[in-house]
Amino acid sequence: MPSSLLKRHPAVLNLLLAACCGVLGALLVLCFQGVLHAIENLLSGQSGSLVGIARQLPPWQRALAPVLGGLLAGVVLEQGRHLLRGSASGDYLEAVRVGDGRLGLRRTLVNSLSSLCTVASGGSIGREGAMVALSAQGGSLLSRLVPMTLPSRRLLAACGIAAGWAAAYHAPLSAVVFVAEVVWRRLDWRALPALLLAALTASLTVDHLFGLAPLYRTAPLPAPDHLALFGYCLLALPLGAGSPLFLKSMELGRAAFARLPLRLPLRMALGGAVVGALAWFWPQMWGNGYSTVSWLLQAESAWQLVLVLLLCKLCATAATSGSGAVGGIFTPMLFAGAAGGALAGQLLNLVLPGWLPAGGAVLVGMAAFLAATAQAPLLAVLMMMELTAAWHMLLPVTLAALVAARLGRRLGGRALYQDEGGLRRR
Repeated sequence: MPSSLLKRHPAVLNLLLAACCGVLGALLVLCFQGVLHAIENLLSGQSGSLVGIARQLPPWQRALAPVLGGLLAGVVLEQGRHLLRGSASGDYLEAVRVGDGRLGLRRTLVNSLSSLCTVASGGSIGREGAMVALSAQGGSLLSRLVPMTLPSRRLLAACGIAAGWAAAYHAPLSAVVFVAEVVWRRLDWRALPALLLAALTASLTVDHLFGLAPLYRTAPLPAPDHLALFGYCLLALPLGAGSPLFLKSMELGRAAFARLPLRLPLRMALGGAVVGALAWFWPQMWGNGYSTVSWLLQAESAWQLVLVLLLCKLCATAATSGSGAVGGIFTPMLFAGAAGGALAGQLLNLVLPGWLPAGGAVLVGMAAFLAATAQAPLLAVLMMMELTAAWHMLLPVTLAALVAARLGRRLGGRALYQDEGGLRRR
């Protein structure tokens, strides 16, 4: 493509590259998912969710698998970092916010391989981190095909982030909001067409290849009346208040593992050992919590079991993330919100029987906790709507997200991905 076209029509070229970025990002996400499923099937001889696989394994095997996976993931990271010393960064947040929009390909591949080892062995961490990073890398590679200005390179990497998010979660609208509200912490209207085009193209690519459907299905929920709206707002209060505690638990996990005089592979194996010890008794500790969230959305369960799973999952996620594992905590965060919503809903139903349906409490709890923890209420609302297609719950989800986000901030909470000081220093 001649450079004169860039000078004459830079906006058109940005849109064209954004569309290409959407297709490439979707293919990279699907490749990661395909390799992950192939590894799970090879190791266990079974297919399906990680929790389903864990249930079929003897307790000692589901306890040992995260240890070996953590050890292997640590070896990959340690050896990779020795080889990549001095190479370009693999942090897409840094590349888009303050960098030049370029990501180190080899570093991204090393991080993705390490994440693959952790996730496939049952580590309690989200797979979306590696997927979005790979998609952002695709945008970074496309930006090298033609001469581009610094803002255009950053924009194309951001388009890769949006494409990866849309493909991973089947949520193109929340993908755009994620970039604007969480990655950039602002909305640039001039960049909106390119971001939206990348996200929609990624979604259409996934839909064309495998079909696109909401990731979660809820039990039939009645349209909320005024009393239910009030109940959902009350439910948002403990979720908003608990968000700083979630972030603090993640920080404590990192601090505890950082003090250990162990090499990275041994630290990550120890993090896997925590997950394995919990999974010996509760197979739900394997993976990012997707299966358990689906179960909570469709059926009411005993509060004692939900409370135990919530506390254990927080411990497992803090251990996996704190040990140095590469991955996201967004889906485990949805698990925490779902379990917290289920518990708060059952408590409110003790005050007034039948006040809130179980599935509605779980859905609103996810939105409230996400809004408070990420300090991104708009993202929380759109994401819950796209993940469940329960659009008739838009009003209670919106009210709960706003209440929880405001309360979380008043109690000293901060945005999950906010590291403005460190990025500015870099």
